Amino acid sequence: MKKEKDSAVKRFLENPAHFCDLFNGSLFGGKQVLKAGSLESLPGEAIVSFADKDGRKVTVKRYRDAVRKACGNALYAIFAVEGQDKAHYAMPVREMLYDAMSYTNQVEQAAVRHRENRDYQNSAQFLSGFFPEDRLVPVVTLCLYYGTTPWDGPMELLDMMDIPEEFEDMRPYLSNYRLNLIQPENAEPDNFRTDWKLIFSLLKMAGDGTGMKEYIQENSEMFRHIPPDTYDMLKALLHADRWWKADADSGKGEILLLIKLACRKLEKGKSPEEAAEELEESVETIRKIYQAAEEFAPDYDNVQIYHRLKRGNDFSSAL
Repeated sequence: MKKEKDSAVKRFLENPAHFCDLFNGSLFGGKQVLKAGSLESLPGEAIVSFADKDGRKVTVKRYRDAVRKACGNALYAIFAVEGQDKAHYAMPVREMLYDAMSYTNQVEQAAVRHRENRDYQNSAQFLSGFFPEDRLVPVVTLCLYYGTTPWDGPMELLDMMDIPEEFEDMRPYLSNYRLNLIQPENAEPDNFRTDWKLIFSLLKMAGDGTGMKEYIQENSEMFRHIPPDTYDMLKALLHADRWWKADADSGKGEILLLIKLACRKLEKGKSPEEAAEELEESVETIRKIYQAAEEFAPDYDNVQIYHRLKRGNDFSSAL
């Protein structure tokens, strides 16, 4: 179950518009700061190597769920997302390590550049590998919590510490790390412009199955036409698909989604056999959808294809 949730979230974040909207809606209060066209993909793997006390090389690897570089006028910043379906009681330490590794890599890259250029002016520059005029690129990490119960984990590094009373005066001198937590409770759906608005709205109803069912049924037309990646998110996180599968018209909502997915395979040149395997449907079902879809190419209107199949009584034999 966790793997299914994580996969759905990662696929959803692969869409640049969804990635930008998550930050714009949560960090920037709905202001359109990040633009999809300014994003560049970065590897999710972070690697840092160092020598231990015996001089042996030690390598540390960590993997981020989603990370992008966003370019500004002349500079850029790094934005990352870590998804959680359950509270992680060491999350501040975990994310602090991710960010520290990112900054460490930047320092190492600067050191490599200076070694190649041989532009050291003094021993201090040589030892640090980092010049006074060098600058780090800011790194912002969001902890995206999509669990169905409120987050009860720490919000910052200090929350994880037990400071002895006699040492309380040292608190101001302790380095802290604050978690940038976005969860249904603190998300404002109206700040989002993509289907994050719908997802957070439904996540807020996670404890109210009746209310969620009524909301979906009242907006049944909208749910019949949601994109496949949004469908996967709602299915994985909330099992919300169970309430529009039972459409009054013999499962019309579910069939429309299957038609949409099959038409996408058709547009990509997939054979009925290939599409059937990828969608986990019978070849006969996909072949009938392909045949009906050919009448409506190149637009592939899902509703018209649905009614064409219905007129041909193809639901009973295949769908």
